[in-house]
Order: sequence, then C-alpha cells, then structure tokens
Amino acid sequence: MAEHSKTQKDLISCFRGSQSLTRSELQFKSGYSRVTVSQGIQELLNKKILLEVDGTHSLGGRKASSLTLNSNGGFIGILYFSATSVSLAVADIHGEIRISETSTSYISDGPSEILSKSIQRLVEMLNKYPKTKRLGIVIGVPGPVSHALGKVVNPPIMRGWDQINFQKEFAMHTDLPIYLENDTNLLALAEHRIFYPDVKNLILIKIATGIGGGLIINGDLLRGASGSAGDIGHVQLDALRGLQCRCGHTDCVESFASGWALTEKINSMGYKVKDTSDISDLCRNGDPQILQIVKEASSYIGHAVADAVSLLNPSKVVVVGRLVEATDIVLATIKEVVYQRAGALATKNLEIVQSKLGDEMALVGSALLGLDQFFFKD
Repeated sequence: MAEHSKTQKDLISCFRGSQSLTRSELQFKSGYSRVTVSQGIQELLNKKILLEVDGTHSLGGRKASSLTLNSNGGFIGILYFSATSVSLAVADIHGEIRISETSTSYISDGPSEILSKSIQRLVEMLNKYPKTKRLGIVIGVPGPVSHALGKVVNPPIMRGWDQINFQKEFAMHTDLPIYLENDTNLLALAEHRIFYPDVKNLILIKIATGIGGGLIINGDLLRGASGSAGDIGHVQLDALRGLQCRCGHTDCVESFASGWALTEKINSMGYKVKDTSDISDLCRNGDPQILQIVKEASSYIGHAVADAVSLLNPSKVVVVGRLVEATDIVLATIKEVVYQRAGALATKNLEIVQSKLGDEMALVGSALLGLDQFFFKD
C-alpha cells in the first residue's frame, strides 16, 4: 500500500475483520476527525479502493451509508499442503475464495514431483487477474516453520522437505512475495477471526496424519521464538511406550494417536487402511474394535491438551480433523480427560468444541494471513 497516504492506510486498516463500515464507524475506529475521514474516504473512492454499499437503517430511520473494500482491489494466491492433498486457490481482498482446486498428493513422497507443478499451476491461476492486483502468495504446510528462514525445519511427516527454500522455488516463476506458515496456525487464525473474534485465548488442535496445535494468545497468533509453538503432537507421555515417532523420539503423542500411528496399528490387526479417511469410514460404520482404538488415542491426546490448558489457560479449545467429524467419541474422550486432569481454575470457563468448518478453514486462514501480510501491513 506504498502508494497511499498514512491517513488512507489507517482507514483501510479499519476494515480488517469488517466487511463494511459507516463513516461514523470509520471515524471512531481511526480516531481521525470527521473532516479528515471524509477527505480520506473520497480519495479512496476516487481510487476505487472503497465502494459505497447500501447501509442499514439508522436510529433516526434514515439509511446509514456504508463503505466496503472493493473486492477486485487485490488478490492472494494460496498453496496449501496437507499430508494427503494439495490445494490451490485465489482469494480476494475480503478473504473470499474466488477459485480453488484440490488433488490427492502424499507429501511424504517429497517435493520433487509436486512442488514445481503446484507452483506453476498456481501462477497460471493468478495470471487470470491483473498484475497490479496480485498481492502475494501464502504457503501452508503440515510441519514446523522457521519464519526467519522461510523454510520448514525437521518436519516429521514431510520427508525430503527439510530446508527447501520456498522463496527460491517461487522466484523461478513469479516475483510476488511469499509467506510460509504452519497449517494449524492457519486453522487457528481462521477459527478465531470468523467464529470467535471476542475470545482472547484459544487453542486449536488438529488430529490428522500428524497432530498439531495453533495458539491464539491475547488475541494474536503465537508462533514462539523459532516458530514451533503449539507443536502438541510431540509432547512426550512419560511411563508409556508408543511407536518410535517420526521425529526420532519415543512416547510422543503422535506415536500413540496420530493418523500414521493408528494406520500402522490397525493394519497390523488385519485391516487395510491408507489414512484417517479410511479409519473415519470404519468409525462411521460402527466397527467396535476401531472405535475402541480411536477412544484410546483420544485419551492420549486429552492428556497433552490438559497440560496445554493448565499452562496457557484458554477459554476455548477447538478440535478439528476427519476422526472428530466421524465419531463423537473423539471430542467426548478429550473433554473427559481434560476436565479430570487440568486444574479446576483452568477449566472453570473452558469450552472444548468441534471446529465449525473443519479443514475448509485452511484456505480461509491462508487468505486472512495473506491480507495481513500483503495488504493491511504497512
């Protein structure tokens, strides 16, 4: 937004998290005088950054004129990797997904096959929009991220991706700025901004091929000193014995309760499952053996969540994943363990809930983060 004055930037920033605002709301949020706000609004209307929209009736019975950001004012590219798929999307300045496509792809196969093709396809999608309106690209990955380096670092379920320079990979195809982020942080950001904007402290737990956590502390995303905050899947459960975890340790929560650990255990019993999608189908069919295994796994997750609740004292824990959607056992078991193990004060005002939109929120979270980084940020 370098072409805008400070007043214009401040007025634009008022729309972060708001679809539309009246002139009086802009004056209140910005702190500027009515004259300054009026002048700034007119300049942004002339630039077609803002648009007039029909307002709601005011207390006096007249319609209050509202303003909104022009949805064609900028676009964010999104490349999102899960353990078993890759999604490409373009979002507009409101965070709305304009176009998207998803294909099956196993991230454990390494970057050689999917990274370059995914980048090329995303650039093709972005090229459908005016060059001056392309703001940047957000990449979501299921692994720990060093934001300083722009790389994933020792990612347990991303074999072959360690130290991949995403900036360099993208530079061969586009000069747009990029931002790399952990997948659970994107989910946490979306849940918080859209459904729980008034909740100051929230933990999101993702149960998938791996197990991760995203932390909203005092209203902001907490990444930690090196980007590994919330890595709840590698909390170690003492006095137990799980599989050797993919991080190299034993007794990690993931070694007992992740999708990859459950897949190995269930296949050793004579079943043939590929991932949590197959396990979820067995849960929906009411297979008693599988339901018992999932209940035990949920108990292990509950132990780690209880420790996080005692340490961080959130008022909301949101749990997301295919297994959570497939059976009520997952959420019920986590709740039971957390309320048994965490302190009474930490759980007094605590709610543990299922995600409202599940993994779909990852693209929305990516769009919101992209707007923070490439549009609203000075």
